[in-house]
Amino acid sequence: MDGAPTQTPFRRGFVDDLPVFFGYFAVGFTVAVAAVAKGMPLWSPILLSLTHVSGTSQGAIVEGVRVVDGVASAAGDVLFACIALNLRYVLLSLAVAQRLAPDATLPRRLLLAMGITDENVALAVARHASGDYPGGLPWRYMLGVLASSYLGWNLGTAAGAVGAHLLPADRLAPLGIALYAMFVAIVVPAARASRRMLACVALAAALNLAHTFVPALAARISPSVAMLVSGTAAALVGAALWPNTVRQQADNSKEAP
Repeated sequence: MDGAPTQTPFRRGFVDDLPVFFGYFAVGFTVAVAAVAKGMPLWSPILLSLTHVSGTSQGAIVEGVRVVDGVASAAGDVLFACIALNLRYVLLSLAVAQRLAPDATLPRRLLLAMGITDENVALAVARHASGDYPGGLPWRYMLGVLASSYLGWNLGTAAGAVGAHLLPADRLAPLGIALYAMFVAIVVPAARASRRMLACVALAAALNLAHTFVPALAARISPSVAMLVSGTAAALVGAALWPNTVRQQADNSKEAP
């Protein structure tokens, strides 16, 4: 993440975020393809990405939307799921706010809040820890990070929506599994790295399968709420059984040569 001293904070933030740019391009492309494959209008995934930068909740929206005669609609539980999935950004925002320079006024902080994502927060924390900005991260640095990730996300969404819209229906249908492949790509590396994480993933999957195959549960809980409840319950069980896992992993990484 080292940059030339002559770089402005905005440019440095934009360049630092380029790996996130390309990653978000791919994820935005995947979400848009899944949306169009489901029958959603061409403009809908583009508008969704312009107003909502969150791959997890956008995936939940696409999964929960029902399309009838070209009209997309979503139940209230989809909104509830998105709110719950995005609550983590409250804590992530605090992590960034504590590292900003005094020039980050309230209006500027509100603008930067649009770009609070897991990857951007990790980048901000790492850049602050490097000591390059002793007085705190300039708000223009974070604005560059936001601009890069936002541009990558929306360009990917637009490319996926337009590309999928131009494909014939028989070739578009198999691309509907792209969204599920994206979630698998997120979960599998973490599960392979930790048996405890694998146990949590297995528990979440088992709870979700119970919702699918137990008629009493399937009749009372919608799929989107079931997914949210299953993941939350598995995370709570994992936190109760192994409360120090993250700290131990951090200590091990520091001791490694």
